[in-house]
Parts: sequence; structure tokens; C-alpha cells
Amino acid sequence: MRVVVIIPSFYPAIVYGGSTFASYHLTKAAAESGVDLWVSTTNANGCERLDKEVNIFQSLDQFKIKYYHEELVNYFSSSFIFGIFKDIKNADVVHIQSIFSYPTPLALFYSMLFRKKVLLSPRGSLAQWSFQIKGWHKKQWIKCLITPFIKTVTWHATSEKEKNDILKIFPKAHVKIISDGTFLDQSKTALTRVDMFNSLSLKESRYIAAMGRIHPVKGYDILIKSFQIIKKSNPDLKLLIAGSDEGDLKNLTELVSSFKLDNQVVFVGPVSGATKESFLQNAELLVLPSHTENFGIVVVEALAQGTPVVASNKTPWRVLEKFNAGYWVENTTNEIAHSIINLLSNTTTNWEMNAKLLSKEFDWYKIAKRYKHILEEIHNG
Repeated sequence: MRVVVIIPSFYPAIVYGGSTFASYHLTKAAAESGVDLWVSTTNANGCERLDKEVNIFQSLDQFKIKYYHEELVNYFSSSFIFGIFKDIKNADVVHIQSIFSYPTPLALFYSMLFRKKVLLSPRGSLAQWSFQIKGWHKKQWIKCLITPFIKTVTWHATSEKEKNDILKIFPKAHVKIISDGTFLDQSKTALTRVDMFNSLSLKESRYIAAMGRIHPVKGYDILIKSFQIIKKSNPDLKLLIAGSDEGDLKNLTELVSSFKLDNQVVFVGPVSGATKESFLQNAELLVLPSHTENFGIVVVEALAQGTPVVASNKTPWRVLEKFNAGYWVENTTNEIAHSIINLLSNTTTNWEMNAKLLSKEFDWYKIAKRYKHILEEIHNG
């Protein structure tokens, strides 16, 4: 069974955030589990291009990948448009990842033309919150370019929340849940606490962490307002926010200054690899105050490091409370603040043990087995 993955960007295009790592790690783990995977993507990497050989399949880990050259980064690749015609023709199952990108309707059309089975991953793009921006255009895109091709499509959701988002738009959709995950041995690669602070050019301190692109959807304004309350009972505590700017950094920096928190709230920029593992491992806790998340892979990454999490109830992380590994609360200033204070003051709960126990539910190799099983179901169905 040959599976072709059609995706507009792929690792190492890490500028696109957590979804890039999720797609790469699922593909890597599934290939190691015996799935014959071929990835068709572009060399887009934000406003730049990846330094990769283009328009030819090459090996990456245990799967094949072709980076098509984009003439207009993020907007157009003639070689991609014509190349995936052949890639899809040679496949048994087509896994399309994205909704609002130009390759998706083409891949759906080619799949229908060749009568190929399709697994379609929205990757959070169908969340109701996302329709607050260009909502009319997105609805027309779905109506004209997606809906005509999905009668026999199987949908991939990363959580029950995302499944419900899909069903609100496509009530008859056939949806399978395959969560994102983490490699549980990553804590072995983390930097020491001292080296981590040195790499970020910061002095050692107690801190709570937030991590993700600096974008309004992440709710960092709520977290910063909450920190005013938190610091009253934890004056030595800092808030470190890691992530690349996607247009909200200036507003948030001004908000920090207006509350006179410049010495306590620090934007550390994007972190990766051993620095990221240590950043999560040494935090008192991770906060995810987002207005919406289809999954929130940083939560699993923090749990694997033994770090508890306070997550917004607009994210799919109710299970935190079942495992007593954190809190799942309204993303309001008071709720976030009080939950963080309660967690910091609770010294009787073994947060580290509970966090690591929950993380075991999200091992990539365990998830890859489910992915493989679903692909086989689709192929044989």
C-alpha cells in the first residue's frame, strides 16, 4: 500500500510552527512502523525557501519526499500543480493535509479523477474561531473548492473538539481521530538548566512557560493580564513566552509595559531541539490560554518532561484534570490566574509523575499504529 502525503509545506519548514512537527513526526513514526510513505510538498519556508534539491523524490528518515519549487512562495508552484498529478496516480491512498491552500482542491480533484481513497486533515483550520478572519472567503472556498470532492473522503481529526468542528460544517462527514503526540525519550536530550538559561541569554529564575506562535489566537494578552495577579503571591516568578512573531508581538510588548512587567515577562523568541526540551522541563508549569486549538502539541511535549499544564477550555485538554496533571479552565484573566496560583501552591500532588503518566497516552509510535490501521481500513474499504 503506497500512501502519498500532499501537504503545502513540510519539515524542516519550522517557521509554520507545531503542525510542521506533527506532520513530520507522524510520517516518521509511521514509516518506521512499515507504512510506504511518499511526501509531496513545496520548498516554502515562510517568506523564504528551504535549501533543498527540488522536483525529485529523495529519502528522509525511512520515507520518500519531493520538495517542489515554488515560484511564488506560499502561493504558486507550477511543478507542484502538475507533479502531484502523477504522484496521486501512483498512490493507493492520498493523505491531504490542509484546507485553505491551493494544492488541496487540486489534490482532491486528481484523487476523484483516479478514484483514489482520501484521508483529509484540516489541521485546525475548520475551528469556528478561525472564521472570524476572512470568514466569507473561507466559506466560499469550502463551498466551491472542497465540498464538491468530499463524498467519499475520510476526515482526520486530532481531537474530539476538532471532530466536532468538522461535523458542524460537514454533518455527514466520516471522521477518524488520530491525535498528535511526542517521542517520550526527548527528555534525555534536554540541556542542563544552566545551559538553557545561557542559551536564552537570561539569568536563572523560577518561571512559568508559554510556547507557540505570537498570534492573537494564542490568548497571550489574557495570560499577561493574569500575571499581574499571580506576581502578588509569587514576586520572584517570571513569565517566559517562546515563539516566533506572527503579528502580535508589538501589541503584547506594549501591554507588558503598560502593566510595568518588563522585567518579569520576557519574549524569548522561537526555541527548538534541546533548548526547547529544557525550557519545558524546567518550567514550574506550562500555560496554554488559546482561544482555540485543534490539539496543542506543546501540551504533550511539556507533560513528557514532567511539567503540569494549565490549559484553556477552548482547547481539547479536559483530560488534564482526569489525570490530575493540571487544570482545564475558562481562558479569562481570573480563571487562568487562580488556577496557576493553586497549582504553584499545591505541594501535595505529584504533578511530575501525573504529567509523565498522561504523556504515555500520546507516544508517536502508539499513534502511528492507529494511523497505519486507519490507512489500511481506507484502502480496503
